[in-house]
Amino acid sequence: MNTMKYVNRILLSSACCLGLALASCSEEIETSKKFDESCFDGLSRVDGMLSDEYTSNKERQLTLTNDRIETSVRFSLTQQAGKGVDAVVKYDTDYLETYNLEHGTSCELFPETAVEIAGEGRVLLAPDDKRSESVTVALTAFDGFAPEKDYLLPLCVEVETEGITLSESSRRMVYRVKDGRMNLSADKGPDAVKNIVFFELGDANPLNALEFRLQESGKLFFDYVVLFAGNINYDPAGNRVYFSRNKEVQFLLDNNEKYLQPLRNAGIKVIMGVLGNHDDAGLAQLSDPAARDFAAELASYCRTYDLDGVCFDDEYSNYNPDTSNPLFTRPSMAAAARLLYETKKAMPEKTVMVYYLGNITPSLPAVDGIDPGYFVDVAVADYSTINPGALPMTGMPLKNCAGASIEMNLLKGDWTTATAIKQKAAGYGHYMFFSLNPDNYAMRGQVTMVRSVASGLYDETLDTVSYYYEKESTERKALSRPQ
Repeated sequence: MNTMKYVNRILLSSACCLGLALASCSEEIETSKKFDESCFDGLSRVDGMLSDEYTSNKERQLTLTNDRIETSVRFSLTQQAGKGVDAVVKYDTDYLETYNLEHGTSCELFPETAVEIAGEGRVLLAPDDKRSESVTVALTAFDGFAPEKDYLLPLCVEVETEGITLSESSRRMVYRVKDGRMNLSADKGPDAVKNIVFFELGDANPLNALEFRLQESGKLFFDYVVLFAGNINYDPAGNRVYFSRNKEVQFLLDNNEKYLQPLRNAGIKVIMGVLGNHDDAGLAQLSDPAARDFAAELASYCRTYDLDGVCFDDEYSNYNPDTSNPLFTRPSMAAAARLLYETKKAMPEKTVMVYYLGNITPSLPAVDGIDPGYFVDVAVADYSTINPGALPMTGMPLKNCAGASIEMNLLKGDWTTATAIKQKAAGYGHYMFFSLNPDNYAMRGQVTMVRSVASGLYDETLDTVSYYYEKESTERKALSRPQ
């Protein structure tokens, strides 16, 4: 009985299917309708784009701080073309009016005669390339170039190979250009990380700090120049502690207007380094009265020569002084803190900086109830790649500490872009560089170090360093190998 029900249902279903099939066969079948393949366009299409090499952006600010500046552009593809691609980067005169209308600006055209595109702008991509080699674009100052005006350098790319898609926006790259040659300034803003450079005066001219400039803003990279170094010494005949100057320090003081004030006029603070010198008069072993007297002498020098402060480095003293002499005491952090306190008290308007070494450490004690963070303005650490940042003293904010210390001659420390980004994000407000010297710009890669840090701290490109100053000379000379 049940079996017959199932058979009947099967027969009924089969009849229905047969009826539908016969009905569909009786209708006209559409054969003209084609499959829409446009959904695959994005998969097969090869798009091209012109952009700045350093930022990958379509627009970038450039500030000429010298008579010439170089940048680079690249032509890139969204995917391999599978064939050679020829393109040409060109000056795009006609885009100025459109740009000004779209952006509400009144830029003037940076003249084509002042622009040089390397290799006539020609680029070639191999079948498996997605990016071209960089194309250098050089800009030169011209008659009438004025700091109060905004200029536009419009570039475009033309592709000579079929099958490459270029939109109006992707084919263009523009530079906004300013004249900053007469307005050198280290002021990168109140929250910007500040850079400290120590010059070993026996080797290098501190004026070289003026040659390190950021391309986009035109600002000077260095904010402090430390003259390394004057000394603390003991005069047995007069039984006094005094500030001594070697011939290099004395030369700069005697020629202060030529070598030091140009730095200060550009916003760079000039700091006198103070170092031990192989006798009993160490920075961390003066009695309280001797510390007061020495601090007063340092303040007098700073005010006489328009210096911005001092930097203490506790090295090279005789660490077993004659404590029967009332000028001296046993070396200690307490004695070091006393000297720093007295120095800030003697010249509160000046900078007191320290290099952590010897008895000058993050653990300095309070003096007369005042924590060291209130009488020390800047702290820099010894060189390390493991823990590159200086620890703050009690009462000192992290922004008063250097995020890294870099020995540019012995190649110590961490100058990577990644560390600069990390230390800036952590709240460090300074970076330190020691022993900058034009003789080592290329051999030691010193300019490359600074360029790497600049990218991390400011997201800017360090401009090419093309000039230098010889020791004890104010003549600005061209480097044989710009860096």
